[in-house]
Amino acid sequence: MPIIVNKQLGLEKTIQYRLSIQADLNGFSFSIVNDVEGKCHFLFQSEYSLNYDDMDLFCRNTAKLLTTFPLLSKKFQTVDIIYNTHKFALIPQKLFKQEEAYFQVQKLFKIDEFDEIDTVEVPDQQMVIAFAVNSTFLNLIKSVQPEFRVVPSVYQIINNIALFEEHNKIFLQYHKEDVHIVVSEGARVMFCNSFPAFHFNSVLYYAFLALKQVQLNQEQTTVYLSGNFREDDITNLTKYFPKVKYFRHPQTILGSSEIELKYSNLAFAI
Repeated sequence: MPIIVNKQLGLEKTIQYRLSIQADLNGFSFSIVNDVEGKCHFLFQSEYSLNYDDMDLFCRNTAKLLTTFPLLSKKFQTVDIIYNTHKFALIPQKLFKQEEAYFQVQKLFKIDEFDEIDTVEVPDQQMVIAFAVNSTFLNLIKSVQPEFRVVPSVYQIINNIALFEEHNKIFLQYHKEDVHIVVSEGARVMFCNSFPAFHFNSVLYYAFLALKQVQLNQEQTTVYLSGNFREDDITNLTKYFPKVKYFRHPQTILGSSEIELKYSNLAFAI
């Protein structure tokens, strides 16, 4: 079933709500959230998936969905787009120059023909994230929602670290082909990177590598998970870490644990 959560939603009230759209290897999903009351009124997941090697097919499917789903054309208070990409660069705010954003990402990754380079500030971390996002996909969203903000999925972790009380934290965001890892001490980001990971063992390997690099004790570190972890993966993690939790919004609950894992990014406003 494409509709995961479908509560009563007064369409005339959408101007009071936030529309958040997520594009990752699970496909196209979106939520409609009342941030004042901390309620998710609507959560949808497409039946088609995203393949980065065939973005044209993903965009064609998304175009079809947009024309058959009038709810996405309604007026909302804010519209957020969360795009999963491993092509990102973290730049200290004091060193950042907008005209150099493209070259900062190009130094690290191959920029594809339809990649657009966008940036987002993270004031609490005194950094800017420059990242690549598919321009065709953005133009499709623009056809129904002319005004929006777009961020890479790793931004949702970095920007919300202060909401999680533990001192030593490692965030693992796993999307079938890659894992984004953020390590923090208190509210300060100590490490952030993305790695290819087609299997859980690779996720575990890179998690230990990240902790070793920042010299944090795994026995005193809490793990926060989001993405495509299986129950067996979570059980394995508990063998190495004393606390394993879901990355979820403290007030806005989306649903079951499985739903929270895959779609928790949609609960956080940009």
